[in-house]
Amino acid sequence: MSETERNLLQQIGPTSRALFAAFEAQVGHAMPRWRIMQALQDMKDATQKELVHRLLMDPGALTRHMKQMEAEGLIHRHADPQDNRLTRVALTAAGTALITAAQPQRHAFFAKALAGLDPERVAIAQSVLKEVEERLRAMTQERVQD
Repeated sequence: MSETERNLLQQIGPTSRALFAAFEAQVGHAMPRWRIMQALQDMKDATQKELVHRLLMDPGALTRHMKQMEAEGLIHRHADPQDNRLTRVALTAAGTALITAAQPQRHAFFAKALAGLDPERVAIAQSVLKEVEERLRAMTQERVQD
């Protein structure tokens, strides 16, 4: 492995932390919670299991976020009427209003974060990161199956 390749993998952590911190500072909401609410807005009525798969999020972390958001009145959770083992989740009116009100800040955040970057280089970076992610997920699956 070259130093450049090693540096790429080591850069992912600090970049992710900077992204999350800047998003919260500019938009006013933590990115993981935002992603959950955005997914619920897109999906309308989802099970927690569906959210785990869509967001590629740890089930325990999702549940912790859900409990807090439910206490704040942003989401509503209830047992699935056809299958009591599943929990259905939906945004409340307050959750929908929060997402709608913060959309302009979200758009401005992404525009500012990517302003002036060459679109070709952005596409290459996205492609490389996606490929690294797929390899890392495959490595996780290999370890789980052993």
